[in-house]
Amino acid sequence: MTSKKYLSDKKTSQQTISISPALKDWIKRYVNVNHKKNPNDERFQSVSAFYNYIMENILELFKKGKTLDDFARVEDKEVKDFFEPFTFRATIPLYEMVSESNRYTPFSFEFTTRFLLTYLNFLKRQFRSQNYDDLRILYERLRTRVNLSNISKEWNLEIIPDENNRPAQGVLEFIGTQRNLHYENCKFFAAVLGMLGIKVTDFIYSPTDYYCRLDLLETDLLFKKELAKKERIKLLNENIEYIVNYNRMLDDKDKYLWMNLAEDNDLFISFKSENAFTKWIRSIEKDLQKFGTKEDFLSKLLLFFNKIHWIRIENLKDLSFQVEQSIEKNLEQKQLLLNYLSNYTEISQKEGLYYLKLLTINTSL
Repeated sequence: MTSKKYLSDKKTSQQTISISPALKDWIKRYVNVNHKKNPNDERFQSVSAFYNYIMENILELFKKGKTLDDFARVEDKEVKDFFEPFTFRATIPLYEMVSESNRYTPFSFEFTTRFLLTYLNFLKRQFRSQNYDDLRILYERLRTRVNLSNISKEWNLEIIPDENNRPAQGVLEFIGTQRNLHYENCKFFAAVLGMLGIKVTDFIYSPTDYYCRLDLLETDLLFKKELAKKERIKLLNENIEYIVNYNRMLDDKDKYLWMNLAEDNDLFISFKSENAFTKWIRSIEKDLQKFGTKEDFLSKLLLFFNKIHWIRIENLKDLSFQVEQSIEKNLEQKQLLLNYLSNYTEISQKEGLYYLKLLTINTSL
């Protein structure tokens, strides 16, 4: 390749190329728009100046070893600048493990309000009303960022406008590389689409191929200028329901259902036998002895029984609690509770409340 130092800087030579009318119009519009934004920028003084700048800099990149294929991997600066405050470098195996427990947790708008609203404003600045070409261009800009990461293989979007001006339809396909991070991204895409004003009408998911497909339908919110926050949140939650629901959860690991059940105070854990109870309570004791203090031993035991919904703590400081009505009626489980606590303390009862007396603890059954 001939180095630029052997070339004249004087722009006297002409080069004729053939391009489509659409591309020619696109370039003219791009130069005009950017010239209005930056009247003093020499790159946008004319179409010729723009061509010259592009070709010269591309050849410089080729000289440094870049290829045409590298341009598909270049991240859009505006997109990069938007995401920078919300992203950080992380170790994939660690966050793959952490995100596992979050698999069937709904996408919380309250927790991510600032990001989602900022994201919505960013997206809506990028396209004009009723302009699906702008949506396609925006998608390509965002896809470049996703493709730069090593948690995705492929990301495709098809927009299908209706010839009779009815709502457009679409399909978003996403193939990931990590089981849990991929599922989180599926939820994220559904949430963002809802905020943007696009309804998910179906969700196809393959847990073995890490493939998801979201069937989409345009709503009036898509090109609506008003924020319409309540309507967008409603659509966001409806979209998430396609991904986080009991129909899918029941096909997955038991722990996901148990995590949901644990939050319902109308349920309680029942041990099938005294041996099962002893096995679990000894595991709890072992960690209390190793990592806790003698002073907190009884209060931590009460926290355990509170979490399995056997008791309702009244006051941890004076070690008082109520036995749940369901356990009061279940004499076998109640006896396990009282017999166990009696190993370490005296139990008294007054006006429906039980009290533990803090004694010198011998933590061996």
